[in-house]
Amino acid sequence: MEKTLFIGIDFSKKTFDVSVMHQKNLQNVDYQQFENSKKGCSALLKWIKTVTKEPQENWLFCGEHTGLYSLCLSEFLIKKGLFMWLENPLQIKMSSGIKREKNDKVDSKEIARYARCHQDEARAYQLPSKTLKSLELLLAHRERLKSNKHRLLVSASEIRRVLTHDATARSIYEDSQSDIEHINKRIKKLEKQMLELIASDEQLQENYLLVSSIKGIALINTVSILVATQNFTRFENSRQFACYAGMAPFGKQSGTSVKGNPHVSHLANKKIKVLLTQAAKSAIVHDKNIKHYYERMITKGKKEWVVINNVRNKLIHRIFAVVKNKQLYQVDYSFQSDKIA
Repeated sequence: MEKTLFIGIDFSKKTFDVSVMHQKNLQNVDYQQFENSKKGCSALLKWIKTVTKEPQENWLFCGEHTGLYSLCLSEFLIKKGLFMWLENPLQIKMSSGIKREKNDKVDSKEIARYARCHQDEARAYQLPSKTLKSLELLLAHRERLKSNKHRLLVSASEIRRVLTHDATARSIYEDSQSDIEHINKRIKKLEKQMLELIASDEQLQENYLLVSSIKGIALINTVSILVATQNFTRFENSRQFACYAGMAPFGKQSGTSVKGNPHVSHLANKKIKVLLTQAAKSAIVHDKNIKHYYERMITKGKKEWVVINNVRNKLIHRIFAVVKNKQLYQVDYSFQSDKIA
């Protein structure tokens, strides 16, 4: 059914701004700001009912996918049986054209306009399972610990290197080493928690074992992919995921005079891209077929970053193939699955 009421939501840490656009009167846009909490969510529904008589099945909520800040309202609306569409913020921004004014009220109105113009592309947001959400939180916490560890290690090492015979520098270095050791233990504990969570979910465990059977794909690679794909329900094929991760090559052509070699897009999930780059380098060392491919391409004069990207795409293809075929990866087995161009 075609929607007739478009509710644009601009999320922030403490509040969310809401603009309601009416299909019958596009110039009449109602606006209100609410507290980003369960209390604010309830107040939002009560307010909308005062500005429209449209039945709820005609309402289309749309907001930017901001992760943690958009979670409270999304969960609330979905549990109420309402249509919630979370869109990539960049997609909305690029469709907005030239704007001379920017504030939360203007942004919410622009999101409502986007929802009206693109309602045929609307996709109902699916809440991740409790296990996947917990894995996502553990991954984020692990990343913060790794970042803290790196800062401690670099600063302490530099102080020790420059001030070789300084007692204070030595004390700072030893104290930092103690903190690093403690962080390493916390990281191992987090990784153990991840494995326990995966083991508690039959479908997650099955896909975890399938994906991790591929050489080069370790624990954090696998967990990150499970979270990003929502256990392989978010993407239909490997090509879509390669686009999402910024690894699928796209050509550039205009008329007869402009024609460039295929390049990957800078629009990507950079965290997944970095993890798969690490996985590709590991596979080059430990997988004989990929190692042979890498050496052959480099010998032919191919640029290293191009070959690395090809290896990343091979790994993505293997990942989706083993999940689709429900079979552990075998070096000499040819999977029948979609291929990445």
